[in-house]
Amino acid sequence: MTGKRKKKINISINPEMPQPEVNDTDVRQDNPEKLSCHTSCESLLSYGSGFNNFQGIFNWSVVLLVLTHVHMSLENFIRYGLLFDPVKIISVFLKDPYKWPAVYLIAASVLFALPAVFIERYLRKVRGSESIGLVLQSLNLFLLVTFPAVMVYRMQAITPAGGLLTMFVYIIIALKLFSYYQVNRWYREGTPRPVRGTSRMQADSSTHQSRRNERGQSKQIMYPMNLKVKDLYYFLLAPTLCYQLNFPRQKHCRQGYIIRRFIEMIFLFHLMLGLIQQWIVPNIHKSMKPINEIESTLLTEYILKLAVPNHFIWLIFFYWYFHSCLNCLAELLRFGDRQFYLDWWNADSVLQFWSRWNIPAHRWLDRHIYRPLLHHGYDKWQARMTVFLLSACFYEYLIAIPLKMFRFWMFFAMAAQVPLACLMKKLFGGNFGNILVWISLVLGPPLMVLLYFHDYYIQHHRRDSSWRLFFF
Repeated sequence: MTGKRKKKINISINPEMPQPEVNDTDVRQDNPEKLSCHTSCESLLSYGSGFNNFQGIFNWSVVLLVLTHVHMSLENFIRYGLLFDPVKIISVFLKDPYKWPAVYLIAASVLFALPAVFIERYLRKVRGSESIGLVLQSLNLFLLVTFPAVMVYRMQAITPAGGLLTMFVYIIIALKLFSYYQVNRWYREGTPRPVRGTSRMQADSSTHQSRRNERGQSKQIMYPMNLKVKDLYYFLLAPTLCYQLNFPRQKHCRQGYIIRRFIEMIFLFHLMLGLIQQWIVPNIHKSMKPINEIESTLLTEYILKLAVPNHFIWLIFFYWYFHSCLNCLAELLRFGDRQFYLDWWNADSVLQFWSRWNIPAHRWLDRHIYRPLLHHGYDKWQARMTVFLLSACFYEYLIAIPLKMFRFWMFFAMAAQVPLACLMKKLFGGNFGNILVWISLVLGPPLMVLLYFHDYYIQHHRRDSSWRLFFF
């Protein structure tokens, strides 16, 4: 044969994909630029690369986070031993079961809510009695706020946990009754009010009507047929602060779902108690001086040492209350609206965080405070500042009275949220704003723990053991 046989070369980079056959003569004759291995491109970690798959880095961060906290837990266990004793906790309740003042005060709260039905019935029957009804409603709400405060502050037998739970139950009932009174007044007057961006009439008649029809529930309660004790107490038990005549309801109650949520509630509750006794109390016990006598460097050290366990407890509490407890209660009552929180972890500002992490409270403040203020001519800045001042009063009410210590640190911290959020929004945003939100969540609560519970613990540590401070 006179002609040379051309040798075929098969270049295979990926064995799963068929590769084209290339002749050695073609390689020598083609443009050399086709053989170049470099092109103009950005590094993967550069902003302009468009690369966004960081799942491996996330997994690596989780592994390091777990290992770091396992080391901290082992170090704490080696230094202090096992401080958590569930048997001793149970013995506190069984030792004297007839001296639980907080339980009795909570049980008495249902009696303060009962007059609301009769007040509304009176206003329905007697025309022109709005002024008298307003006085009766204000008196009822005033007693709901002041009675537990006086009892908790004056009774020495109530511990901070019992006082906090008592104040929490009464303030929840007061907020619910405020919504109950206002919504029924809207129906009596027949004037629409804004509810979550739409009018009240539209929300109650069309939206919930269609939702109930989808669930096979065609029976609707109309005003004044809702003025019944059964209707009121369902609302008081429902996981919401905003009243309406017809709540979205589920057809069935899932027993398996309730059991799972109940197991979560029991486990996470004891986990929080264990972390408080194992981590929080020993760190506070290191300092026997009031806050104003501690050096700034030592105070910073205490805050950083409390940051990790306190943040863990805060995250566990969020899941325990807003997911396990509220979903379990909603399933028992077949309550359909389960939006108790939004993606607050993606918030890029403090204001966005407060509007996402506690949806029931946000809806109440938006429906009964913020939008009515806008309706009466106030601008957004004034309405927003009023909402945060009211929230600051609630937080100070819940903390200062059970501890019997009026420091107003929580009040000023909450009141400063609006101007601080506006300043941060101008300077930072996006990922940087989200980082600042997380920094405030990690470092803010430990500072509040030191400011309030530190001084309380110093005043009482000689009379009671550390674990007893958290129970009834």
